[in-house]
Amino acid sequence: MAEKRKGMGEVELKALVAREISLARTDRSLASQKQTKALEYYQGEMKDVPAETGRSSAVSRDLADVMGWVLPGIMRVYTASEHMAVAEPVGADDDDKAKEATNGINYVFWKQNDGYRIVYSATWDSLLAGNGVVKIWHDETPKVEVSFHSGLSEEELTYLLGDETQDIEVLEYSGPYGDKPTEDGLHAVKIKRTAKYSCTKVEAIPPEDYGKDGDSKTCEEARFQYHRSEKTRSDLIKMGFDKDKVNGLGRAADDDTSEEIARDQTSESDDGDPSMELVDLYECYVRVDINDDGIAELCRVYYAGNKDGGEVLDWEEWEDETPFVDIPCSPMPHRWEAASLADETMDVQRIKTVLIRQALDNTYATNNPQRFVTGKITNPDELFSPSFGGAVFGDTGSTVTPLTVPFVANHAYDAINYQDQVIERRTGVSRTTMALDPDALQNQTATANQNAKDAAYSQIELIARNQGEFGWKFVFRKIMRMEIKHQDKPRMIRMAGKPVQIDPRHWNADMDISINVGLGTGS
Repeated sequence: MAEKRKGMGEVELKALVAREISLARTDRSLASQKQTKALEYYQGEMKDVPAETGRSSAVSRDLADVMGWVLPGIMRVYTASEHMAVAEPVGADDDDKAKEATNGINYVFWKQNDGYRIVYSATWDSLLAGNGVVKIWHDETPKVEVSFHSGLSEEELTYLLGDETQDIEVLEYSGPYGDKPTEDGLHAVKIKRTAKYSCTKVEAIPPEDYGKDGDSKTCEEARFQYHRSEKTRSDLIKMGFDKDKVNGLGRAADDDTSEEIARDQTSESDDGDPSMELVDLYECYVRVDINDDGIAELCRVYYAGNKDGGEVLDWEEWEDETPFVDIPCSPMPHRWEAASLADETMDVQRIKTVLIRQALDNTYATNNPQRFVTGKITNPDELFSPSFGGAVFGDTGSTVTPLTVPFVANHAYDAINYQDQVIERRTGVSRTTMALDPDALQNQTATANQNAKDAAYSQIELIARNQGEFGWKFVFRKIMRMEIKHQDKPRMIRMAGKPVQIDPRHWNADMDISINVGLGTGS
């Protein structure tokens, strides 16, 4: 870690970070409520439209339907071409290095990280909540492996322990040189290997685990940002934090966030083992003047604890860029929060749910009307639970007359079709765009039908372009700059089944990045 600079004390920094976290969580409360409601609507849980007892409880799934069509189209845009991102040369000698950088950043994203899952998760969050969040950082956490080896000869033992590429520690030994001889006279060892590791990591994090100050319009200009995660005390100690500080932290709050509950991802910790208790860890990036020179520096602060209090586990002046990029669905000028498909469909889903229930209730009542009975009926169970072909018996003069219920469900279905047109105008999703519509082909030429489909699909392409220009472009730019700064030697990668050598040390960090949007998709 970078050397800490004196100026602001840890007590003041702790108070500052605790206050910023509290403000960020407060600023996010409205967005949190909206996201929770969107998750529930997507899953067909509409708590604000409860079903009446004994009536239809059907739910319209418009948000899930729209996302189910839009998401594959956007994924096709990003995965159809060979390279999702392309580095553009800025200098006369950058052409070859730009091609090399293009191969390198796409390899890091798609191969070194799970690129498809990242794109899918961030796009899904973007469509549902308005903003997906992607985190990019350089990971140098050593890889530790414990293994047991027996039946080793002298040469095999020497070879095993002589690997200079790894730090090897013998945890247990049995054999001629120790107090525990083996039956066969050979060597047996339990060793711990610690290997150096350096990798640019990319992850789509849940939007509810990200927070920022309420004044900034982009992640890049944010004064304060955090990524919240739940770690066990054991994990925190493995990360190198002070054991006494970790053991003194309060456990994570038992009341999970509303988004976690809606995702059905509530957390549980082992009450029997304190080392496995979960603790809230905030990885914070805050701009603060730490050396009294009047200029705010960027610091990374690890803060852990719950709402009752916390501790600064470690902090340092941060020399890299901030690691967060948001992937917006429909950006609104001068605001960080983007509009989502949930914003466009939830009101329609609510209306359609009510209309569908009313239409079904009317259909049930028409098919099984109430009856007006006069006189004595000897088998009344046949009235309440009629059997197929059954007869109703009664005394002389008894009558059973059905009470006619007007069938008006067709009017409800007309209203439902109108609401479908509202969704089509807002999102571009309709029968015409989802599949080949036979009725459309009968009434117009194939060219006119294709033009209508392209006009509707252009709304989906706009979402993909917004995500590319406002989000993914900066993800790949951060990847490129991470590689330039932290890769200290050339390495071999495989692109299109062929080995390719890249050397990020010679890339131009000022190269721009463009995203392949709308190329090779056949639209």
